[in-house]
Amino acid sequence: GNNGTVSGEPLYGTGPSGYGKALTFDGLNDYVNVPVGTLLSTLSDITVASWINWSGTGGGWQRVWDFGTGTTNYLFLTPAQGTTGPMTFAIRTATVAEKRFAAPSSLPTGWHHTAVAIDSTAMTATVYLDGAVVSSSSVAVLPRDLGVTNQNWIGRSQFTADAFFNGAVDDFRLYNRALSAPEVRYLAGDR
Repeated sequence: GNNGTVSGEPLYGTGPSGYGKALTFDGLNDYVNVPVGTLLSTLSDITVASWINWSGTGGGWQRVWDFGTGTTNYLFLTPAQGTTGPMTFAIRTATVAEKRFAAPSSLPTGWHHTAVAIDSTAMTATVYLDGAVVSSSSVAVLPRDLGVTNQNWIGRSQFTADAFFNGAVDDFRLYNRALSAPEVRYLAGDR
């Protein structure tokens, strides 16, 4: 019941091996609106996982996904801070400043599996790339702290100055729990 609706004119291209077709974004105005606002407001734990094929081109601060209500209340994954910085997950609310979880480098081009897991018991957020942890630290904000969100997008940012995503997305998943490291490795193909 949480199927997204497309905006712009994304195309369908070849997905990662064994996954069929993927949604391809042109970096100009393509994105998907995901109706998870009321769901997000109920989640203490979350995992957002997907296969990503970033082009490595286009404007800065592109978003793989960005859920929120504006520039002071969001959680997002960007393939690069700016155009060449590290792949980063960030979360903030109007009352708690942004916290970033940066990987050692930008998301490489080609197909790669990404996942972000927030565990409310440990109060940690963990960012995975191809099944390996690339960033993990404490977190003070949980998804439910964002309240009901009305701007939940794949391929678009809360910030109008940020570029739209230029690349492809496949097998986008949102879980109502923090997946374990072995579960994330399984999604990334370690079977």
